[in-house]
Amino acid sequence: MADSNRVTHLGVIMDGNRRWARQHMLSSVMRGHEKGMDTFMDICTWCQDEGIPYLSVYAFSTENWERSREEVSALFKLMESFFTKEIGTCLSRDIRVRVVGDLSRLDPESRETVRKAEEMTAHCRNLTVFIALSYGGRDEIVRAVRRYAEDLLSEKENLSELTEDKLASYLDTAGFPDIDLVIRTGGNRRLSNFFPWQTTYSEIWFTDTLWPDFSREELREILDYYRQIKINKGK
Repeated sequence: MADSNRVTHLGVIMDGNRRWARQHMLSSVMRGHEKGMDTFMDICTWCQDEGIPYLSVYAFSTENWERSREEVSALFKLMESFFTKEIGTCLSRDIRVRVVGDLSRLDPESRETVRKAEEMTAHCRNLTVFIALSYGGRDEIVRAVRRYAEDLLSEKENLSELTEDKLASYLDTAGFPDIDLVIRTGGNRRLSNFFPWQTTYSEIWFTDTLWPDFSREELREILDYYRQIKINKGK
């Protein structure tokens, strides 16, 4: 019988918001994103109930910048609304918010909103949520290599001492455990540049359920599956 596995770090690719809005014949795809935001807050609670201390979600990829200017603008307004209106909920639930990605592409007001949210929740410990915003996995690795190269040039680092752990310390998630399990909703069967370094040994679960319809029951089904499999890292 397989050993029972515990998910320490859950990754979620929250896909299907726009299709959900179209299926429900709503006037704007933003209604799907709004419903998806509610589901995001729900899964934070579900993770806490299941004793999962770390959650990483894909909120906005580097590729999403290619969407229409109107949709990108509306998405960032929704995200800013979350960082201002829901931060009190995060505090009351002891949820720490960390935002990872190339934040240099955000406007100054958005960056300040993100900074305040991180600062206000820095002391929270029950759940740490990584929100991947303007994020791409390859971009993260390139940015990590650039930072490491800068430290080489300033002689803070020695190339002969470079190891996987050393390079990992330059990633956006430095100091936190790798992702054990990735869930992607919406029917697509790919990781789409989602934390490639941190998901090297992740178990992956794809579901046709659109993100706004994802439920506590489906999460429990997936976690039950994970508890029964045998994890052989490196084999």
